[in-house]
Amino acid sequence: MKKMVSRITFVLFLLAGCAQPSRFAPSYADAHVGTPDADKAVLVLYRKTVPPLIYTVTSQVNDKEFASLPNNAFSWSYLTPGDYEIKMKWPLLALTPGKTINLNIEAGKYYFVEFGGDTHIAGVGGVVYSTHDITLNNYEQGILAVQNCCKYVPSRL
Repeated sequence: MKKMVSRITFVLFLLAGCAQPSRFAPSYADAHVGTPDADKAVLVLYRKTVPPLIYTVTSQVNDKEFASLPNNAFSWSYLTPGDYEIKMKWPLLALTPGKTINLNIEAGKYYFVEFGGDTHIAGVGGVVYSTHDITLNNYEQGILAVQNCCKYVPSRL
C-alpha cells in the first residue's frame, strides 16, 4: 500500500510540473503559418499533452534541430521536396526512447506530424511506464488538432 501511495504521489508531482509554451504564445490562427506552393511544402510538428509531462521534446529534421516542443505546442517550417527523417528525442533524464518517421515531402502539401503518447500502469506493484509514437495526420485531422490544443513555438530551421 505504501508503494502505491508513493507512486500515485510521484505521478501527481509529474502532472503538476508540466512543460508548457508561454501563455502569450500565439495560437495556430495567429502564428502566420505559411502556405505551401509549387516549390515547397509546409511541415507542422505538434505535441499535445504527452508524458513525461515535465520535459520538452526536441525535434529534428534530417539531424538539424527543428524545435523544442513542450506540451500543447506546435512549430512549422517550409520544406523543399525530398526525403526527410524526422526525430523526436527526450532529454536523457526522461529515461524514454525517442521516435523517428521518414517522409517523402511533395511541394504544395501540408504535413501535420503529431508526437503522441500515453501513460500506462501495469502489474501488481503498479509499474508506471509511457509509450510514444509519431503519426502523420491528414490536413483535416492535423489542423483541427493543432487549433484545439497548441500554441506556437518558433522553428529553428
